[in-house]
Amino acid sequence: MESAFDPHATSGANAAGIWQIIPSTGRNYGLKQTRNYDARRDVVASTTAALDMMQRLNKMFDGDWLLTVAAYNSGEGRVLKAMKANKARGKSTDFWSLSLPQETKIYVPKMLALSDILKNSKRYGVQLPTPDESRALARVRLSNPVDIQQVADMTGMSVSKLKTFNAGVKGSTLGASGPQYVMVPQKHAEQLRESLASGEIAAVQSTLIADASSVNSRSYKVRSGDTLSGIASRLGVNAKDLQQWNNLRSSGLKVGQTLTVGAGSSAQRLASNSDSITYRVRKGDSLSSIAKRHGVNIKDVMRWNNDTDNLKPGDQLTLFVKNSATPDS
Repeated sequence: MESAFDPHATSGANAAGIWQIIPSTGRNYGLKQTRNYDARRDVVASTTAALDMMQRLNKMFDGDWLLTVAAYNSGEGRVLKAMKANKARGKSTDFWSLSLPQETKIYVPKMLALSDILKNSKRYGVQLPTPDESRALARVRLSNPVDIQQVADMTGMSVSKLKTFNAGVKGSTLGASGPQYVMVPQKHAEQLRESLASGEIAAVQSTLIADASSVNSRSYKVRSGDTLSGIASRLGVNAKDLQQWNNLRSSGLKVGQTLTVGAGSSAQRLASNSDSITYRVRKGDSLSSIAKRHGVNIKDVMRWNNDTDNLKPGDQLTLFVKNSATPDS
């Protein structure tokens, strides 16, 4: 009603999504709200929460749907207070008799009118849209977070278009803190599944994790093939400092080991606010085009990776992409 089915709609009271859910209500119904994902805008998650809310409210108001809808709009506390006031005065406690906000007084009749039009569209001369199977969306499972730009490129869509199907996503990574799936047009689903399975679309390696106790240090999880000097070079810090921060007697590392990375150069500060992603070079790519697409400096790309002089399709690069950045679409 209020959102016009726009998942990006936001009210003055910070109610968001097609169901116009405020932050506190969203949290009460398990809708995650993080820097990278807002479940209130996720059509699937928010609809499930809204139905749960309606069911609870309807039970609270003994099956009275007018009171249920009024409570959904203005809050059950306000409706219960109005009912209590009427009861004390010996008045009826049905919706039409209650003293409620003007917005709610309009909202409920609008909902009734919409319901009647949908049920009796022919009588009102309203032609409802016919479902178009070619525009149907499919859910593709993600075993790991992936870069939204790579998925957009594979499906031939812009990032902004892909985000209309996955409105809860706020950052540049799919499956990071949100649902472990991505919604795409049905015609692209099978190809995307194959690309994910083959590794053509590389997983985002979330190896840099913010340390909540300090803004001056981060943690890095050692991966296969990593060396102390390589990690230090990639993060723009000194290898001896890295060894000292972690009380290492030698430069030997174990896969899965977590290293503390202290604040150092600008390159390290960039990494501390970033996700580490693995980018697979495609035909026609250049170092400058890759850097531009991901919003990073070409010199940093060269610093993070060893052999960048002769890039070939299939080569893999490590990039530190800002969490808040959205790649060019």
